[in-house]
Amino acid sequence: MQPPSKRRKKSLVWDFMEQVSPTSVRCIICKGTLTYSKTTSNMMKHIQTKHPLQYAAYKGETLADSPDAPAQAAALPGDCSECPESSQTSQTTTRSHVLQQTLHDVMAKKDGYKEGGFKKKNLDDLLTNMITANLQPMSIVEDRGFRKFVHGLDPRYILPSRRDLTRNHIPNKYHEVVQQLKNELREIPHISLTTDIWTSRQTRGFLTVTAHYICANWNMKSAVLETARIKKDHTAENIAEELTRILKQWDILDKVYCIVTDNGANIVAAVNKYMQAKHLPCFTHTLNLVVQDAIKNTNEIKCVQEKIKRLVSFFHHSVKAMDKLSEMQEQNEVQKKKLIIDVDTRWNSTYYMMERFLEQHEVITTCLCLLGKNYMCLSEEELELVRDTVALLEPFEEATREMSSEKFTSLSKVIPITRALQECTKYTVDTRKNIQGLTFGGELQKQLQKRFPAVKIFNVGAATLLDSRFKKVPFADMGNVKTIEERLINLMWSKYSEEGLPESPPSESADSQRERKDLSENVQEKNKGSLWKIFDERAEKKKTSYTTCSGPHIEMRRYLEEPLFPREGDPLKWWKMHSALFPKLQGLAKMLLSIPATSVPAERLFSKAGELVSQRRSALSDDNINMILFLNKNIN
Repeated sequence: MQPPSKRRKKSLVWDFMEQVSPTSVRCIICKGTLTYSKTTSNMMKHIQTKHPLQYAAYKGETLADSPDAPAQAAALPGDCSECPESSQTSQTTTRSHVLQQTLHDVMAKKDGYKEGGFKKKNLDDLLTNMITANLQPMSIVEDRGFRKFVHGLDPRYILPSRRDLTRNHIPNKYHEVVQQLKNELREIPHISLTTDIWTSRQTRGFLTVTAHYICANWNMKSAVLETARIKKDHTAENIAEELTRILKQWDILDKVYCIVTDNGANIVAAVNKYMQAKHLPCFTHTLNLVVQDAIKNTNEIKCVQEKIKRLVSFFHHSVKAMDKLSEMQEQNEVQKKKLIIDVDTRWNSTYYMMERFLEQHEVITTCLCLLGKNYMCLSEEELELVRDTVALLEPFEEATREMSSEKFTSLSKVIPITRALQECTKYTVDTRKNIQGLTFGGELQKQLQKRFPAVKIFNVGAATLLDSRFKKVPFADMGNVKTIEERLINLMWSKYSEEGLPESPPSESADSQRERKDLSENVQEKNKGSLWKIFDERAEKKKTSYTTCSGPHIEMRRYLEEPLFPREGDPLKWWKMHSALFPKLQGLAKMLLSIPATSVPAERLFSKAGELVSQRRSALSDDNINMILFLNKNIN
């Protein structure tokens, strides 16, 4: 039955009520009956008091908007079966009192958060962090779906405009973090750098500089300083000029101890010739050259590599072939994995390509035969050669993966890992007689000896000696160790002459002895890796004694007499526990152990930069690219 009047009902209560007689109406929600006398006052009160959630939703508000929301929630009934006003007078009065709001409260709900207020500022800051951390485009604040999502979460939060983000929020956050980082670097005496040049998808050249240092509590830290656009030719002089500008801007030019780069002639000359700074070549780049040259110089390996690459390329470019491969994998209960194709600039991509091929070679061969591509199949001799090659390259892949980590110091691992690779390769060759892999193993050894004269570089040798896990164990020539010791002692004497002689150092604490013992037992259980097996056996045989004196010579002697720290432990943790024992040597340890062995930290930013400077964000200015990448790396 409809209301008596045929005019359109204007009151919202008729969305919740239906008229059952000229003098009564029924609530659609709770089915309760109310008296109707041509006014809607009692019906409106019923909706507000009995069904506040539905009423608030209809008005575009939420119950949580009210400052009295908890009290309201506690006072609301779960359901109402009968709604005559006379039967629940006291309850209605209570709810009416709870829900009653001032005009100011109602207007405040409809307005957005006050600009500059705590809530608005906090939400804007979270939005800025989200955009920089996930490298989202600035235009996300204009996306209809995102705006609806944010409004659903909090209708009072008004998103900033894209213009406001780029001109205010991101620059303000950038300057805030820059100042925090400058304050932190002001307390650091020695800083190492990694730097490299990369090209965006819009063929714009950029130079990224990353700082590495050990802070007062012996934590390894790294921070991107700047991603600068290089508009001039990439000559050594221009690169040196840009690097110098960045370091002066951060006021750390005199603090930079060492710069790690790839083997590009221009950037090496920029550091060595024009900046006259200590330079180290990137370990992983050099290892890449070792394996690539070894493959290039071994015809059998080169031929089988190209054959597998053509085979993988065929599957990648043929929908029919990929469908057939997927079908064969399912029929043979082989795990579905996509075939990997190698990249010329990354040797480990060749390793991954061959490794994946060996996993899938049976279903691959079946597919090729079914598709009439029998000539692409590998022979048994070629398949055996692939197995031997993968076995030879496995330690190199392990070394690349381990040296690319930023968690622990990595420069001190250059000598032990290089020696381990030489011995692993020699061991593999000597135990694999009369196979084609013998030639490849010999070529790997030759390239390692050619490209890794690392023991002759003081910084590499000193970092190894001051790593409590290694000390003298990885060195083949004790004469080199003696030279490194003398130079470190001279550096300590220069510090003593400036600051005066130290008091006698304290002894090792019981806690540090206990922790060293626990770590030693753990590493013995985990000692199964072929790359580190020989080193761990040598380290276990080392005997120790103690000397209790002071001075640079004695400080060095005491350090070398300390038991070796377990190889899987963190050497910085060891120095944190023992720094009081070695007041001058610990400063040199901070300086040398902060040097990264690779420029991978700078290169990791390139992939992020590729995501950032994409087609959707191709119009980003150089300054915005710098600020976003800076915040992406430096905000925790």
